[in-house]
Amino acid sequence: MDGIQYWSEEFIQHIKKQEIKIQNLEKEYQEVSKENQELKEKIDILKKKLAYYENAHTPPSARKLSEGKIQDTKKSDEMGKRGAPKGHRGATRLKPEPDEIVDVVAKECERCGSKKIQDLDEVEKNTIEDLPPLKKIKVTRFDQHKVKCLDCGHGFISKHPDCPQVGNFGIYLLVYVTILKFHLRGVLRKIQDFLFYDNNFEISTKGIHDILLRVGDVCKISYEKSIEQIRNAAWVHIDETGVKINGEKFWLWIFRTNNNEILVVIHKSRGRTVLNEILGPDWDKPIVVDGWKAYWKYRIVQRCWAHLLREIDAFKDVSDEGKQLSETIHNCFDSLKEFLEKNPSMSERVKQKTIFDNELKDIVEKYSKCKELRKPIKYLQNGLGKWYTCLLFPGMEPTNNLGEQAMREHVIMRKIIGCFRSKNGAKNYQYIASLLATWKLQDKNIFEELENLLRQELCLSSS
Repeated sequence: MDGIQYWSEEFIQHIKKQEIKIQNLEKEYQEVSKENQELKEKIDILKKKLAYYENAHTPPSARKLSEGKIQDTKKSDEMGKRGAPKGHRGATRLKPEPDEIVDVVAKECERCGSKKIQDLDEVEKNTIEDLPPLKKIKVTRFDQHKVKCLDCGHGFISKHPDCPQVGNFGIYLLVYVTILKFHLRGVLRKIQDFLFYDNNFEISTKGIHDILLRVGDVCKISYEKSIEQIRNAAWVHIDETGVKINGEKFWLWIFRTNNNEILVVIHKSRGRTVLNEILGPDWDKPIVVDGWKAYWKYRIVQRCWAHLLREIDAFKDVSDEGKQLSETIHNCFDSLKEFLEKNPSMSERVKQKTIFDNELKDIVEKYSKCKELRKPIKYLQNGLGKWYTCLLFPGMEPTNNLGEQAMREHVIMRKIIGCFRSKNGAKNYQYIASLLATWKLQDKNIFEELENLLRQELCLSSS
């Protein structure tokens, strides 16, 4: 009996130890479960934050993280180095003809300092390009004589192409400040410093602001004419992005024609009000846009394939059907590009559009039963009949990349300045930015174009 009692007590102690271990494990499990739940919540929060910056509406050029794992060095080497594409003309500059030839003959020996130097008639030619010394501000007084026409009796003040009728600053200075602000994206304080160091010219930030307002008033005349050119275009690319004026939400719109006319519009509305003001209430020509509902009222629309592909690709990892849908839509886009490369006739284009449209309808019907793909299928379905409009208009692109490219400069400017300080400043921005963007896209010299415009309106205009 003593032996049995001994083993019974030992067994009881063993059971108690196991119970304590189980209690400790349960406690650890609860702690791990709690920690796991907290990590899941943090992951969900981080996913939401990441989705704010990178989602189906974020173009590839703006994405900070590449899909999948970070590429290793070996894979990067296999892909090749980044650089200019094939056919790029390269960066080697042609050697220009010299404006001046300077004979350089030493006067003394560079080693011993002797003055006995003999010219051996051997010349080593070295052609360089350089800027002239820093230019200082030139002050000119124009004595403008008052004259009278002996035929009609009209009396007037004589005008000079370099002398503005209003203000104390000349045309070249106005152009210089405007280019520093808009083309080089300078802020007023930096422009102020640059003018002082480079030209020994002192001016306040308000003075610079007043210069820009004066230039904007001149550009407004051409800006209003540009609206008519937008309305006369064969088609228009349109895009919009948010901006702020004194902390209040506004929208910056881009209108880009097939002839590279650019119109920048800053407006409180993101709706049809802006479209009616710019395009007019009777617009019946094509527009190239994304899926924003403000465009739904228009009959002839080319929906952007770049947006569609991003919407579809956002769901390619949710299921096997999502992956199949992504591959199918990419194949549709590839087929469209291959067809356009053949330079087909209009009859072929019309026939092929019907075939492509029916193909997309079948895709929508096939995948509409997949609940997890409801959003991308709805996006695709809303654009049925509008994904292949470009086939009916030779030269039109199937994406709105041209509109987004025209928008990039203003997105960068928005990041630099933060927000506009006044509505007048925002209006002034749209006047100047529209003309500079148009001239640049049309391969015109923005310095010369702005100079000619200011000279005509400020110096030679009779008004």
